[in-house]
Amino acid sequence: MQEQSSGYLQRKGAAAEKLVHDLALQTFLSDWCYLNPLLPTGKELADLLVVFGETAIIWQIKDLKLDKRGFYKKAEVEKNIRQLSGARRQLFELKTKIELKNPRRGREVFDATNIKEIFLISVLTGEGEVFFPGIQQVRERTVHVFNREIMEISLKELDTVKDFVSYLREKERFIQKVEMLFVMGGEKELLATYLLRDRSFGPLMESNMVYIADDAWETLQQKDEYKCKKKADKISYGWDSGSHQYEIVARELAAYGRFERRLLSQQFYDAHVAAHETDRPIFRRFLKLEDKTFCFLFLENDAPRKLRNDLLGQMCFVARGLNRENPKVIGIATEKRFESECTYDFCLLDIPEWTEENQRLMLDIQKNTGVGTGTFRETEQVDEYPPE
Repeated sequence: MQEQSSGYLQRKGAAAEKLVHDLALQTFLSDWCYLNPLLPTGKELADLLVVFGETAIIWQIKDLKLDKRGFYKKAEVEKNIRQLSGARRQLFELKTKIELKNPRRGREVFDATNIKEIFLISVLTGEGEVFFPGIQQVRERTVHVFNREIMEISLKELDTVKDFVSYLREKERFIQKVEMLFVMGGEKELLATYLLRDRSFGPLMESNMVYIADDAWETLQQKDEYKCKKKADKISYGWDSGSHQYEIVARELAAYGRFERRLLSQQFYDAHVAAHETDRPIFRRFLKLEDKTFCFLFLENDAPRKLRNDLLGQMCFVARGLNRENPKVIGIATEKRFESECTYDFCLLDIPEWTEENQRLMLDIQKNTGVGTGTFRETEQVDEYPPE
């Protein structure tokens, strides 16, 4: 009987891990997720490790049974949190050599020197989904505690690395600053408050005592602006496919949040429509967004890929010279005519200093090709939560 019970709990635990893994892969893209990384001894380090740029997120998932009073056993909860602390210590204090595996990226050794921001997340699932404080402290480290509902809501609502990490960062600042915080109804109310206040806790930071009602999440979902945002965001999911050709390009594309992806996707789609409708064999569009310049290039569908790549590289180089304040340029090229399937080429230039030699080369390219004689487009000023 004991063996049957143990097997049942193992199956439930595996199902809980799969749920988190699947949601994380959708949110963070599979390139940056490492499932069940192992220590050199063969022992599991954590259930999930997400590494993106200078950020690491360590996840530990536990499927718990309720005790006779209807609560999680405190010892089991604390064990899960201690495991997170232990994983952090292995990675960043002991500098244990950890080999990571990713289906697309292959094998690589974790490099702790690149990481500047670390988040710990304990996911507690099980019958009853009882409430547990959303922040715990272990050895002066902050641990975010999610139940199944909050995990699903958070990862679906904040479904990019930038959006998710921004929330965790702001939540930690908020909880550390406010002396007394009362959240009725669970963390979804806290998340709703953050979203309703333009992704910030704003003036609430200055209060000694904060009370958050249990209807904030429902209020957010019922707002017309929220429904319009969800509708407007649909186009942005085309951006999520990114580039699997070169890791460095994929990382730049994935660095944007959902709202920025919406803006970029709309601009790319509008340019593609204009390219499809024109009789010109080549259609180019330049776009400025914050600290990067984007180049969209469209060629006739039967144009050789090498030609398309060469022209995209030239376009990006000229864009770097014309827009001096942005050292990085990202280029995306595809067929001019809409088809059921498209092929894409990507280019990333990162030239911190623009030299006289660069300038001479740029002028030669412009003279020979006419690239960059038009104007740069700015992203339109639109609301994340548009009016109906």
